[in-house]
Amino acid sequence: MHNKLPKHIVRLLAALVFFLLVAYIAKTWLTDPSFYKYGHYRADAVPELASGTPLFRGSAYCKTCHDEPRRDTSLGAHISVECEVCHGTNREHPDDGKMLIPTDTIRLCSTCHEEMPARPDRQPQIVLAEHPSTEEANAQCITCHNPHSPADDPVMGLPDETESVAVSSTTLPAAVSKCAKCHGKQGQGKKKNPALAGMESVDFIEHMTKFKSGGGESKKMTKYAKRLSNEEIVELANYYQSLPAPPSEKPPE
Repeated sequence: MHNKLPKHIVRLLAALVFFLLVAYIAKTWLTDPSFYKYGHYRADAVPELASGTPLFRGSAYCKTCHDEPRRDTSLGAHISVECEVCHGTNREHPDDGKMLIPTDTIRLCSTCHEEMPARPDRQPQIVLAEHPSTEEANAQCITCHNPHSPADDPVMGLPDETESVAVSSTTLPAAVSKCAKCHGKQGQGKKKNPALAGMESVDFIEHMTKFKSGGGESKKMTKYAKRLSNEEIVELANYYQSLPAPPSEKPPE
């Protein structure tokens, strides 16, 4: 004659069976029928997401209207960067006519370009505390860099297609790209940076020689001038002298 199981064991087994039964019913009732149809996720979520209004349209959509950024980006280091990486998404654009333009470009650019040990050497990197900037306090990156084509590329020295002055790319000194960042593609000046177009070559050479020797007041200009050879300075002087001075400004003395 077998001994009966103790009451506390019977109660424990009954509670276990009851728990498993409730768990099975809950799983059957709460689990979506399409779950695990293609994998460990709800299969119906795929068409639901596909039918939604897209937030990211891609650069191809933006470039149908923005010709100049498209031209600059296609020739620069940001060719692989989608427009929305910097400008963000705007479902209403272009219906509302507003373009999302970041205001804090220092923070935006340093997200990808601040020096870090884990970043590959081919990625341009800077140390913010050591990076040269204009004398203007908290000057933004776009003061000197074209955000659509930020690399040192002679194309930055080319005039816009809408400008009346036509200059062949073969006649441009290679160093024009560096000057164009702060002084404009046609040397017309940008913000507090003076115009170079129409400046007498003698005056230009005199100023650059002074910067190259370390006698100028601008540390940034001293840095760039020291990188230039005497021949490059003469080429730049002749180039900017050949350009018409901006109508609203006189050539710097």
